[in-house]
Amino acid sequence: MAVTTLAVPVAGLTPARGGFGNVLRAEWTKFRSVRSVRWCLAIFAMLAIGTSALIAVTTTVSSWGGSTSTMGQAVAVVQLGAALGEIAIMVLGAMAIGGEYRSGMIKVSLMSVPWRGRMLAAKMTVFAAATLVTTLVVVGISFAVQLAAGEVLGSVTDPGVLRSLLGLCAYLTVLVVLTMAVGAMIRHTAGVIFATLGLFYVLPVLLSLVPGTEKLVEVMPLMAGMRITDMAESAPWGWFALYCAWAAGMFGLAVLGMRRRDA
Repeated sequence: MAVTTLAVPVAGLTPARGGFGNVLRAEWTKFRSVRSVRWCLAIFAMLAIGTSALIAVTTTVSSWGGSTSTMGQAVAVVQLGAALGEIAIMVLGAMAIGGEYRSGMIKVSLMSVPWRGRMLAAKMTVFAAATLVTTLVVVGISFAVQLAAGEVLGSVTDPGVLRSLLGLCAYLTVLVVLTMAVGAMIRHTAGVIFATLGLFYVLPVLLSLVPGTEKLVEVMPLMAGMRITDMAESAPWGWFALYCAWAAGMFGLAVLGMRRRDA
């Protein structure tokens, strides 16, 4: 999957024209020019919606005449599809920064926009907005597939249903921001992917093997972030705030690293 970047729209930004809005528009132009971005979002959509449709079809066929499920089961299927496509969101965040460092275009970008924190924030804003819109559409379609496949007991207004679905979109949006922050620190696409996978999946498993680390495992990004998708969670927003704090902390470290190191 080729990774290309377009730095021309950024060139020429001066301190007078280097406001956040102008940098944001430049990053949006670059975002639209990269085909691999569309591929990542498309793969996520295919995995999430495809999983939901596959489960809906197989359930209907196996039940000979229709399926009956609860609203919680329908939400769980949507979450499963999104979980399978989650790696595509990680790859998207990794390529957002790693691709520019690999191609050398980051030097042109930083010469055009020397305010490194501003450039990184603008880039994250664009990718986060695109991820949020995509996940809202994909999660909505996946859930609609479940409702159309057969009778679903319950209502969309049942406690926790909408919060779980919208929370899933929010979780994935913060995920791309967190991955981009890791990317700004590591500067290598493959390394960013492995580092993010390790932080989310490998490290919690390793910590769980050590006695007395149960509380530490709970505050890791994956565990804290996914609490918002749990329909039975009594304090989802507190955990989600912790998840956002992870992303904010990574962003701070990324900006510090970009200011102290050459491109």
